[in-house]
Amino acid sequence: MTKHCRIFLLVTLLLFSGLAEVSSKTIPVIDREYLPYAQRLIRESKESISIAMFVAKKGRKVDTLIKEVREAAQRGVKIRILLDDRLAANRLTIKSLEKKKNIEARFDSPKKTTHNKIIISDEKIVLIGSTNWTEMSLGYANEANVMIEDRKMAEYFQEYFDYLWKDSSKDISPFKSFRGEIIPIIDREYFDIVRAMMKKANKRTLVMVYGFQLSSSKDTRADILADEMIKARKRGVKVKVILEKSDFNEWLNRMNGKTIEYFKENGIEARLDNEDIITHAKVVIIDDSVFLGSTNWSYGGLELWHNSDILIRNKKIVDFFRNYFEEKFNE
Repeated sequence: MTKHCRIFLLVTLLLFSGLAEVSSKTIPVIDREYLPYAQRLIRESKESISIAMFVAKKGRKVDTLIKEVREAAQRGVKIRILLDDRLAANRLTIKSLEKKKNIEARFDSPKKTTHNKIIISDEKIVLIGSTNWTEMSLGYANEANVMIEDRKMAEYFQEYFDYLWKDSSKDISPFKSFRGEIIPIIDREYFDIVRAMMKKANKRTLVMVYGFQLSSSKDTRADILADEMIKARKRGVKVKVILEKSDFNEWLNRMNGKTIEYFKENGIEARLDNEDIITHAKVVIIDDSVFLGSTNWSYGGLELWHNSDILIRNKKIVDFFRNYFEEKFNE
């Protein structure tokens, strides 16, 4: 660990040491913290666990989580796991859970991609964010999640999960409204809320996503968000963008590289991360709010796939993720 990283972690701990007084039920879970938090969440579940995950690929760390799931089922916890149907890795995981008492594991509809990364425990705690159940996500990547202990929030995501479980072939529209410091966001709702807040931004717009796809037609939802960022920059808002640069995915590099160059041409601070770092987090900070979740700024992510995200306005949590963004941007 570099000196710079150690300083950042120290600042993080100091910042978070006072968080319990303000928001004891909401905890940021970043990078390597996900595995122990997910283990504990599964281990402490009493009645039910619902997991919607884009990919669960067997490996040492993932096997640790699967082991926790099996042990929870042996204690009598009812478990449902929904995985995307296109990935061979998911087939192996589901096969390993077949005929296990108290566990139901199935694929989503082939008509739609289930890109969520969410665990719901006992309909009262939610772990939501960008982390897939892969060795890369658990062991190496920059990932941003949050754990929320709130029954209304958990019940909402549980109902969303139940819709996915029953029929994931179509978009799910919001079925309840929320006000306050924490707002759940599902599927196509994300674009509308992000755009509306970008239009009103007067201080900052910071964007960290794995993939940001612009089109030649300039009329996709990603193009519209990029245009709002450029407008914000012109009216004096601080705008920064960091995207993933892969050491194996040239298609992603071409896509993100094109986006970065477009922003630079329009006066926005924008960069790719280092090739040896995987930035898979989806952190979007607009003024004094932060969006976290599973949505990439691609055509699929914004217009087609199932995604679950969260909007948080709690100052200390927003400050935490603003520091997280700046740390990753400046590495």
